[in-house]
Amino acid sequence: MKKLIAVFGPSDCKSGDVLYDSAEKLGYELAIAGFVVVTGGYGGVMEAASKGARKSNGSAIGITAEVYFAKGCEANEYVSREIKVKSAADRLMELLDLPDAYIAIGQSSGTLVEVTMAWDYMTKGFLPNKPLLLIGETWRKFLDYIESDSMTESLMESCSTQEIAVNRLKEIFGEQKRLPDLEIIQ
Repeated sequence: MKKLIAVFGPSDCKSGDVLYDSAEKLGYELAIAGFVVVTGGYGGVMEAASKGARKSNGSAIGITAEVYFAKGCEANEYVSREIKVKSAADRLMELLDLPDAYIAIGQSSGTLVEVTMAWDYMTKGFLPNKPLLLIGETWRKFLDYIESDSMTESLMESCSTQEIAVNRLKEIFGEQKRLPDLEIIQ
């Protein structure tokens, strides 16, 4: 079964920004490696990773919430499959439950919530242990802060580039088969 990789990151970057371009490249490389990209479905890094995945004929799942629809937010145009949930809390839980691994690229308060919730729920046994890859040197400060926890090293890894993160996932899960964009989730 194809492995699903959640991409966490800020929603406020735009096409042409370094972060947006890096996230687009990450989505592209994940899809080329046969992984399915899972995001929160909206703008910024979520849009860029979805766009990259779709550019290589890969799949991009967006998890959206009714609470955002009320604010006029719609899923980005690159999502190949949308999963709609009721609340922001449901959206976060689906983003944590559904994928087989997580990657964070860029920092924002929402990204920090996603990373810390994944880490916290895995250390407490609410979620199974899954790879949690943090791209960029700025995440090093976060890892230094929580390094005293013995589970941290086995759960989180710092990766300097998106290529390193994708190669690490290929080491963990193996090469994925490139299949057409199918209905993979009921």
